[in-house]
Amino acid sequence: VFDRPASWDPRLDPVVRQEAGRLRKRLAKYYENGGAESNVRIELPVGTYVPVFRRNPIEIEPAPSQSPTAEQVPAARPRVWLYAALGFVCLAGAVIAWRGFFSRPSPPSVAVLPFVNLTPDPANQYFSDGLTDEITDSLARIKDLRVIARSSAFQFKGKRVDIREVGRLLKVANVLEGSVARSGDRIKIIAHLERVSDGSLLWSNTYERKESDLFAVQSEVAAGITGSLRVAPGALTLMHVPNAEANEFFMKGRYDLQQVTPESVTQAELDFQHAIDKDPEYAAAYMGLANAKFNQSIARGSSYQTEAELKGVEKLALKALQLDPGLPAAHSLVALLAMQYDRDWGRAERELQLAVTGPSSAAANRDYAFFLLFHGRFAEADLHFSRMAELDPFSTATQSNLALARNLEGRFVQAREISQRAAAENPRMLRTQQLIGLTYVEEGHPELALPIFRQLKQRFPPAQVCEAMAQAKAGQKDEALRLIRPYEEKYPNAGIAMEWLALVYAFMGDEPNTLKWLQRSA
Repeated sequence: VFDRPASWDPRLDPVVRQEAGRLRKRLAKYYENGGAESNVRIELPVGTYVPVFRRNPIEIEPAPSQSPTAEQVPAARPRVWLYAALGFVCLAGAVIAWRGFFSRPSPPSVAVLPFVNLTPDPANQYFSDGLTDEITDSLARIKDLRVIARSSAFQFKGKRVDIREVGRLLKVANVLEGSVARSGDRIKIIAHLERVSDGSLLWSNTYERKESDLFAVQSEVAAGITGSLRVAPGALTLMHVPNAEANEFFMKGRYDLQQVTPESVTQAELDFQHAIDKDPEYAAAYMGLANAKFNQSIARGSSYQTEAELKGVEKLALKALQLDPGLPAAHSLVALLAMQYDRDWGRAERELQLAVTGPSSAAANRDYAFFLLFHGRFAEADLHFSRMAELDPFSTATQSNLALARNLEGRFVQAREISQRAAAENPRMLRTQQLIGLTYVEEGHPELALPIFRQLKQRFPPAQVCEAMAQAKAGQKDEALRLIRPYEEKYPNAGIAMEWLALVYAFMGDEPNTLKWLQRSA
């Protein structure tokens, strides 16, 4: 019908969804007016392009009468009122039960799917990913707009998707798709915003500009989206627009950092430093460098960092906040350093409160939720965990963090259920299997945990220490000690988190050795 070739990609050319949406609107308008009397009604249900034909029932009117008797009064009317009354009671009950859920409308929501890289050179992937990230960041600064986190939206990278399915999984009403191509110093960006419910096109535009105009394009895209969704644009204008060369290094650095290998994190450090050298007022580049330095330990498989390393990370995060006080990630990192290394809980909470009141951030809400959890403020923590799940609903990290939180609260059944769902979606994820077994141990059912840990040990040998926890809980002290001895003998390079050894002794009821390994871990 539309003369598209076999290579047609609906992500780049949404003509079918657009025309189907227009057809649905025209059919609806037709049947609201003259078409209401038609004997046959044609519908195009959302989710399909196959028409449905419905025959309207023939209504037989009663014979006219000067004064209708009781039998002639239509029976439908009192029944309608009965249904309405029952419906009102049910709705009232729901309103009371949910308290305020219906009292305020949900804010407009959008997911920015990864822009497709149309440049022949795959090395330009960092540019299309970076553009996606920066548009997401721009929209996240809008107070009355719920923007899905990158980790959830990027689950769809490289896949042909149906936006209705995207909307269902990410729980959003709108989806932004697009593509980007580079040729010399020129860029071509195509972006279109679609409504999930009916696939209709809300806004679209094509930009052909110099690469130096990239930030202007990002601002125009964000403005087009806010206008289409009738949202107050808020703080769309950045405090500082970096120069094009610095931005190029920044996008490379962010892309490298996301690979989380020792080599890529080292390269990210170099990229971010180049960005700072090109533009010393670039707040996000300082924050990127702080993240790269902080993540070096994770990439090399050790959580240990020297005091000088930590102070260097903090200095960079504070510099980022000096240049842009609204960066949630910078506030969160300063808070993490304050509570994890300085035990300065007051400063940590102040920074986390600033983080969650700034641009919407799933990570900031996660960090504040765990802070509250550590202090036993479970109800407050749940509010921020809910916010985290709203902003990042589709990532395994969200499920993993929720499961861990429920476990720390002692809600073992819920922790296990969440972990089992996450394991079904991602069977290779070690942390979920580990937590499922641990909840059984904590509930006093080590016999249910042992098969899980033994199977996990085949893929992840350190799970032998988890097996030791189950044996300790089962009263098999000698077997538990045999399992952990190889790790104890390697101290101070045990090769595992040393609090795991403390847990084994805790399940034995051996307080002195529990404290010894906790002290070593600290």
